[in-house]
Amino acid sequence: MMRAGLGAVGLAVLAWACAGDPSALPAPSIVSVEPATLPVNAKDQDVTVRFDARYGVAVDYGARTVDARMGSGRVWVDDKEATVTRFDPEGVAIATVPRGLGAGAHAIRLRLDDGREAVAERALTLRPPGQEIIDPPLLEDGGVLIETDAGPIHGGFDGGVDTEDGGVQVDGGPGPDVPMREGDITGFSFDDIEGTRVSRTSFAITVHAQGPRAGDFQGSLELYASRGNVTPAKIGPCIGGLCLGFVALDAPAGNVRLSARDSFGATGESNTFRLEPYKE
Repeated sequence: MMRAGLGAVGLAVLAWACAGDPSALPAPSIVSVEPATLPVNAKDQDVTVRFDARYGVAVDYGARTVDARMGSGRVWVDDKEATVTRFDPEGVAIATVPRGLGAGAHAIRLRLDDGREAVAERALTLRPPGQEIIDPPLLEDGGVLIETDAGPIHGGFDGGVDTEDGGVQVDGGPGPDVPMREGDITGFSFDDIEGTRVSRTSFAITVHAQGPRAGDFQGSLELYASRGNVTPAKIGPCIGGLCLGFVALDAPAGNVRLSARDSFGATGESNTFRLEPYKE
């Protein structure tokens, strides 16, 4: 019985020792830095650093307990330390960009409290005075969807074209000038919205039409958010089935996704992404 007890203690000590040795763990990696561009010497501007990290685990086999040793971290922009206002060891650090940095590209360095580090070269660009617009202006809202938002209304389609002998030659299908009909577009797909977005700050979206006549779609789309409001509520007209726009969300922090719908009711959803609060 005594040997069994010592063996259990030995295993626990070994687990604690491994968990305390950062060299046994892989270095963290920086996934993204957002926003990637800010005006130089802006006051109280925050960046969100998303990262991947693995942590040691301490196991006490005698007490049957497990302790994941996840601590805090620090952030630098080049050689200037930033003030970390929030640190989530599972992968998010929000830090205030230090003043006194010059215009140009700067490296972001993340250090965990066990000494492991990750560096993203040229991850943050500071713009010189006179170029201080962070985001492109929002597109004007085109209003609610109407019938013509399915595409152009000129032209017609009778299933073929007349020939000189009075017969009908069947063509390869309707062209881009033929009005869209229900079923021509079956849905919409979003390009992935990557990283963390900030409430009330615009970002670009790309939406693709899907269906038998996806490449002919020149209509507009209504936009919805799973939480809060999206501005503008309508983008378009699309070109060749490709719909581009800049939008902003006004919602509390948390996970959110966008949805699009055309005038016939065909829909599509974006991936779920993280929204952080806007700071004055």
